[in-house]
Amino acid sequence: MNRQLYRTVHVRCPIARAFDAFTKQIDLWWPRSHRRFAQSRLWLEARVGGRFYEREPGGDEVRLGEVLVFDPPNRIVYSWYPGATDGPTEVDVRFAEEGNLTRVEVVHREGDSGLGEAWPERVVLFERGWGRVLPAFAGFAAAPPTNPTNPSDDGGQVAGRDRAEDRNL
Repeated sequence: MNRQLYRTVHVRCPIARAFDAFTKQIDLWWPRSHRRFAQSRLWLEARVGGRFYEREPGGDEVRLGEVLVFDPPNRIVYSWYPGATDGPTEVDVRFAEEGNLTRVEVVHREGDSGLGEAWPERVVLFERGWGRVLPAFAGFAAAPPTNPTNPSDDGGQVAGRDRAEDRNL
């Protein structure tokens, strides 16, 4: 098995806030520079088997992954298709209280991607990506919540963006 990419960040907020920000409000903090479409919205269906996808304003969708484990507020695991070839990589995100902080650990694995010997090269790209994504998440999660839940087109099962304006992260 190839090495795993491991990243951690500490967020100044309760564990439930960190978990909800990561899962229910992902569209509000995920960097625009790490999306396929400039004006897209990200959606994460907060349940095992739920879809993780990007939708552009015209309605086209790109599958990003699928939720494999959903254990609020401690853990979410999802498959991740961007950057893979034959199948998805796997992202495991764990949340733990540490005093008045929440430690968020991300482990990105080769999974069923079929990358094999190409995995180490992809890890370099994934490291750059997480180097941008995790600080954006930490900044958003630590800020006072302005919209703790986002209405969506599935009666609340999917959380995403409900405003057109972007957060400058």
